[in-house]
Amino acid sequence: MKAVILAGGEGKRLRPYTMSIAKPMVPILNKPILEYSINLLKAYGIKDILITTCYKSETIKEYFGNGKRFNVNITYLEEKSPLGTAGGVFLARHRFREPFLVLSGDAFTNLPIDKVIEFHYEKKAVMTVVAKEVATPKEYGICHADENRKLVEFIEKPLEWEGNEVNTGVYMLDPLLLDRYSHKDVRDFGQDFIPQLLLNDEEVYVFKTSAYWRDIGNPEEYKGAREDLMKGQFSHPSLMKGFKGSKDFMEPFITRLQVACPNGKKPMVLAKLLETVPSSSSQKEIVFDHRDGGSTRIISDPNRGFIIYSKAERRNLAMELARYYRKKIKIWQKV
Repeated sequence: MKAVILAGGEGKRLRPYTMSIAKPMVPILNKPILEYSINLLKAYGIKDILITTCYKSETIKEYFGNGKRFNVNITYLEEKSPLGTAGGVFLARHRFREPFLVLSGDAFTNLPIDKVIEFHYEKKAVMTVVAKEVATPKEYGICHADENRKLVEFIEKPLEWEGNEVNTGVYMLDPLLLDRYSHKDVRDFGQDFIPQLLLNDEEVYVFKTSAYWRDIGNPEEYKGAREDLMKGQFSHPSLMKGFKGSKDFMEPFITRLQVACPNGKKPMVLAKLLETVPSSSSQKEIVFDHRDGGSTRIISDPNRGFIIYSKAERRNLAMELARYYRKKIKIWQKV
């Protein structure tokens, strides 16, 4: 099976993070959001990946190349000018011979892709829209489905609404639709394509997920995603049979500790931390890379002393690293 990741958007709402890089290249714990999406697909055996690009496309291509380094095959669908979320997919319709997956480059999720595929075939759908309940749906498209989960109404970014199942920007599509509704210019899934399918009473179904999902479209959501990952609220998807145990798919364990420290003592503590020659540092954040794997990030917070984030492939190692620096900070306060 093939998958398309939509990565051509400019990301104006996410500025200043997107001033110099494409929006899907914005990092979470030193890894681009796009890399999490590629790892998700790979975890479910999908290694033939197409990426639509436009704004700052070179930042994506330089990092991922042909995908060999990530054990996938990447093809780029370059848009000379923005074609919306669906325009680039329609131009590449000759590349698809079987149902394929579409992921928004904004999505930070651990969606169970195998369940989406099973649902799509079970319903004999021409398109499956993945939806999730959110507290405030006004920034998204609202999906209304009947008792059989067939989509009966779709309202894009409403001022007033009923229901809270929103379009996540993740779809499964039958390639026959790309020929049936052939299009060569700007087109959007939510504003144009889905309403057209509803108008023609096509077999469009809604897969409702309870998996983790955030649309990293603005600084607040981006910050929330980083915090969720650090707190362990985002976990890597369960791997399909045959992939379990592969280190390629294992996300690191993260331990978070907080250490109180009077502002008057901070200069001494920071000086001691810097003496250990970290790989990168600033007056507000210090990062250490450890010989035995993993890393520790120490953040100076004006109101909470120091916050320590240690990550490693083993839970006990992450805890050990964080406790080590907490102990050191407490000792250095007394110097």
